[in-house]
Amino acid sequence: MPKRKARADGRYAGKIYIGNGKYKYVYGKTEKEVKDKLAELRVALNKGVDLAQRTDLAFWIDRFLAREKEKMTPEWYETCEARALLWKDRLGAADVTKITTADMEDVLLDLARRNPKTGKPSAKKTLTEYRNIIARVFAYAARNRVITFDPSSYIAVDKTAPVAHRDAITDAQIAAIHATPHPAQLACLIMLYAGLRLGELAALTWSDVDLNNGTILVNKSYNFRTGTIKPPKTAAGNRTVPIPPPLIEILKTAPRTSLLVAPNGDKRWTYAVWVYHLEQYSKRLGFPVKAHCLRHTCCTLYYEAGIDVLTAQHWIGHADPATTMGIYTHLRNQKEAANVSKLAAFFTPSVSDGCQNTPATVDK
Repeated sequence: MPKRKARADGRYAGKIYIGNGKYKYVYGKTEKEVKDKLAELRVALNKGVDLAQRTDLAFWIDRFLAREKEKMTPEWYETCEARALLWKDRLGAADVTKITTADMEDVLLDLARRNPKTGKPSAKKTLTEYRNIIARVFAYAARNRVITFDPSSYIAVDKTAPVAHRDAITDAQIAAIHATPHPAQLACLIMLYAGLRLGELAALTWSDVDLNNGTILVNKSYNFRTGTIKPPKTAAGNRTVPIPPPLIEILKTAPRTSLLVAPNGDKRWTYAVWVYHLEQYSKRLGFPVKAHCLRHTCCTLYYEAGIDVLTAQHWIGHADPATTMGIYTHLRNQKEAANVSKLAAFFTPSVSDGCQNTPATVDK
């Protein structure tokens, strides 16, 4: 085989036929480097890799997001997009066939130390979400024959990362929602007491509300992105939810001027309008009000009422009982910690008289 001649820029070039009249070109500083690259390409071709496709990570992230956009709720898509953008910023220009597990773990390690959004260490759940989104991108690339080995499947999330828990709103804040009128008030109270997701609430009609039996039928959800009604996102989403007494009284006096329960009108709110109204209501109340937080509070109320985990899972619509169990376990740990503090306070010497509370003794 004749020796290759260096190009005008001093580099060597080589090509390999990849089918359909197309060639893949490679370049190197030496002839040996070019030969090695061509050998790698021949191995990849033999493994079924489609060498005609682009291999930069940014391209596959964009392609994955475009494919998944219609399948996700607007809230979840925004979360996934934000997670994916960090990967684009850090590794977007890199070749997916060259990215290693260590490369991706370095990104997560930096994120674990400091979250660019909060300036604080990232919670384990956040790190897992970042790991999951890049794993889905690489799985998508593998299905399209761009890679034969998926390094993302070996990513390890830092086990020492803090575990974050969404806090429920307080009794005082619940009372404030009851006492503060607003166009979003009824919606917030339904999410608070019935645990509906925002999409489920947007699809709720008065025919789904049975005040005589005290139940709400949840069998559909509104897709804000497509503007269509669809079944709940999981089979567990189809459920009949009990209406607690406070919500029954509220619904009895709520105006029924349209088919929809909330908002009170003939037109559904877009996702942007929901966000706007919840933000404005939060300003009026003096504390943040978010759909996820209200739903979490509903699960907390179930726990405080003594509802068993499996019943709570069914009412709240969790597909995985582990999700409900995680909330219940966190609440139980909080309650136990509070009781330990009460016990310690009982035995702490009084500031006023310096006496210590001790169990009474009986003279023999």
